[in-house]
Amino acid sequence: MQITYPSHHRWMRDISEGVEIGVSGRIVKLINQSLPLLAQNGVEAKIELLTEDFFTEFTPQYTLNIGGKENAMVHDVQTVTLNNESNNSVYYGLSIHENGHYIGGTIFSLRKESVSYAYRTFEKGWRYAKLNANPALIAEHMVAEFGRANGKSILSHGKDRNPYGLNSAIGMAGFKLSVGCFPSTLKGVYDICTIETDTLTKDCLILEQPPQAGNIEKAYLVTKKENEGRYLQVTKYPDQLKVEVLYLD
Repeated sequence: MQITYPSHHRWMRDISEGVEIGVSGRIVKLINQSLPLLAQNGVEAKIELLTEDFFTEFTPQYTLNIGGKENAMVHDVQTVTLNNESNNSVYYGLSIHENGHYIGGTIFSLRKESVSYAYRTFEKGWRYAKLNANPALIAEHMVAEFGRANGKSILSHGKDRNPYGLNSAIGMAGFKLSVGCFPSTLKGVYDICTIETDTLTKDCLILEQPPQAGNIEKAYLVTKKENEGRYLQVTKYPDQLKVEVLYLD
């Protein structure tokens, strides 16, 4: 089967009426259970204007995390954010520590209508804290709250390369769906590509190019039948993205 797809796409969600809009009920419950328990578990999460000091902890973890992935694209994050004189955006950094240990962080900016992620890296879980929500979910809540408190109605989850599995992990798309994001084509320049699923030899998720620019409504999960269960998170949000499963031989 031949699939036409955009080389890049963007993820966004509405926070105009609250930070829980569109977020999975299970995710909301995990976050709400965990927020009151952060301090007693030694977890400190704070948002500050981005400075050079932020990168002392962020850059090594980001480089190790992203660089270890297949077909990784590691950016010089400080150069393209804080030190980018051609960019008029004001950047913020969110850092999370657990008992003084750096768990991860994210860099984001406030735009005209949106709070927009630039880069993020987190450990998958806590070292000792007994919290139901993982670090990425705590950060998601805090960034959304910060954006809404500053009058922003949209949370932009950044730009991804398509297809997943061949570029970034399929789980990344699953996470963004679980927190209420919708994928859409970019307003800027991107390539429209084609791929033959018969030529694929590894699991991937391909977001299909829509008939007109805008929301992407259809995707194809190409996987071995025995691997399908690994990707339930990308198939259970049909109101955001309808996913058809195609099996590898």
